[in-house]
Amino acid sequence: MLTELPNTYLLSEEQRQFYMDNGYLVIKGLFDFATLYNYKQRFLQFCKGIVDRGSILVVKEASLKAKGMTGEELINKLQDIHYDDVFMTYTEHPRLIDVVTQFIGPDIRVMNSMFINKPSGSTRHPPHQDMFYFPFGPAEKIIAAWTAIDDVNVENGCLYVLPQSHKRNILYPHENIAAANNMYHGIVDPAVTSQPPVQLEMSPGDTVFFHPLLVHGSGANTSGYGSRPARGCSRTKR
Repeated sequence: MLTELPNTYLLSEEQRQFYMDNGYLVIKGLFDFATLYNYKQRFLQFCKGIVDRGSILVVKEASLKAKGMTGEELINKLQDIHYDDVFMTYTEHPRLIDVVTQFIGPDIRVMNSMFINKPSGSTRHPPHQDMFYFPFGPAEKIIAAWTAIDDVNVENGCLYVLPQSHKRNILYPHENIAAANNMYHGIVDPAVTSQPPVQLEMSPGDTVFFHPLLVHGSGANTSGYGSRPARGCSRTKR
């Protein structure tokens, strides 16, 4: 029997301090199975073309298209999902909002939202800072959230972070890295990225919150064709 989760989530002082010190925090089981299942099914509807994409941008990975992949084996991102009636329940989820407001206050809005799909063969997302993409601030009033919909691990390309990299308070130069994906930009200075990363292997419903200056990225999905992809919902609040 599934237990219904409360609509609130109170951060402990230890969790707050961990976020301040390291620039990220993983909360286990923030979302329930039924909610995640709805998002997964909605993504598949987009892949099959049975719902109107509306204002959502459907992104396909060029390297997978060259291999003849289609549908969920080709589409690696839905951009601006907060315009969709189903996905908007993620960006407006009370437990997510409750945590966000404890970090940056109650005056919030969605600035960016995505459904990430990493089928087998997907390329890596090089180390980067979200602040590179945002022409606004201050950084202390911006936070990103990423929720695992499937089990994510190193093999299928989970997120990784460089703890405490936000404390330098530096937005590093980013360059387009064609070897990864033409839409991706990353930090190429080895002096910045040489720090050993922390791999964020997560279970469905686990959610990571992170600072916009935190250096992070994700690996390639090397799990093999037919293996479980790495999927998650992401949004940035200001």
